[in-house]
Amino acid sequence: MKPASDITSFDALRNAILRGMAHALSNRVAALGGINGLAPPGEVWTERLSKALGDEARRLEDLLRLMRLLPDDGRGEPGAIELQPLVPDVIALHAYQSALLQVECAAVHARETMPVFANRPQLVHALLLAIDAAKRHAQATGGRVSVSYAGDADRVTIRVATEPSAAPVKPGAAAPENTAPTATALRAAIASVGGPSSVGIATDGGQLRIELPVPTLAAGRRAQLAARPTA
Repeated sequence: MKPASDITSFDALRNAILRGMAHALSNRVAALGGINGLAPPGEVWTERLSKALGDEARRLEDLLRLMRLLPDDGRGEPGAIELQPLVPDVIALHAYQSALLQVECAAVHARETMPVFANRPQLVHALLLAIDAAKRHAQATGGRVSVSYAGDADRVTIRVATEPSAAPVKPGAAAPENTAPTATALRAAIASVGGPSSVGIATDGGQLRIELPVPTLAAGRRAQLAARPTA
């Protein structure tokens, strides 16, 4: 097993996710190809066939929605982003990284937050790298990962953190070595995809915490207007 301190480049992470998604897409296509066998002989259309086709169509739509989060042609402009639907999609997208599939990762938030102002592909790519680093750390230490976000009128902070496993530790088990990625390497990886410039990384009690601060839509618009040259 590669140590969790290894930082995955975004290109390598994207390729791993795409391999997993291609496998899932292949399964969905195969399922659609076999659905015709569900219809009783002599009947062209049945409720059973209709439901099966509908279920597979929804799975394909979900897969395509997640795949659209990965590309970045460099032309995207910052804009309003709702974190409530985006964060679960990014978590689901990373789940196609099959090497870390068994590491639990869930979105946790107590209340709705204001829309943030960011470049969507860059934010998605930064979140994927943060989740990847946290999952690798959790895999090595036997834990899980949570993604939460909270803020005020000016800034929302997205926190990707590892947590101890709910399973009890066996008596006499050796303590896991510190496998947290170096802050410098992780910041460089996130900066390489245009992620937030101020990334907070800390390890407390063997757990890893990564914080990505993002301006709210209102704060981002104000900064954008202030940066415009005056006539």
